[in-house]
Amino acid sequence: MHYERRSSRSFKAAITALTSASLFIISVVNPHVYHTLQVLFAIVYTSGVLIVDLFGSASLIAFIGGLLHSTMCPIGLFIMPSWLIRGFTTDLLFKALRIYGSRPHPYLKTAFAMALSSVFTGLSHYLILVKALRLIPEPAFILVLAIFAIAAVFSFVGALVAVKVVNRYRGVS
Repeated sequence: MHYERRSSRSFKAAITALTSASLFIISVVNPHVYHTLQVLFAIVYTSGVLIVDLFGSASLIAFIGGLLHSTMCPIGLFIMPSWLIRGFTTDLLFKALRIYGSRPHPYLKTAFAMALSSVFTGLSHYLILVKALRLIPEPAFILVLAIFAIAAVFSFVGALVAVKVVNRYRGVS
């Protein structure tokens, strides 16, 4: 039997907080495991945004996660623009592609939006932290392209998994 599950504001606030805290933990551990947790980051982030399912939720999750991460990151608040770009681009793409409010959530559109959001995040990270502020040494260009490609693929795959889980949770797979 399928029925529509309505989420209260407190449930959405709890999911926002849990998602942000989880992203913070993943972001702290990720560099120590050679960034292999990128796909887990994508699954958790996409799941949280889809469960809350409101325009602005991605930005809020990214803002809180980024603020928490900046307390542990060696470059501090300079990491925030990358997190904010992730949230804003996710919100804008989800709104433009009509992912928010859709039932079931579309697999490919969501995965495409998350991969594109990842590329914009990486680009902002590169342009701000590497090129403009020179806080991080500049890697070879081919390595930068490889990092972007891997991040986009991991985000795409992670989003596919997240959509499957959220659609199943909502009973609309």
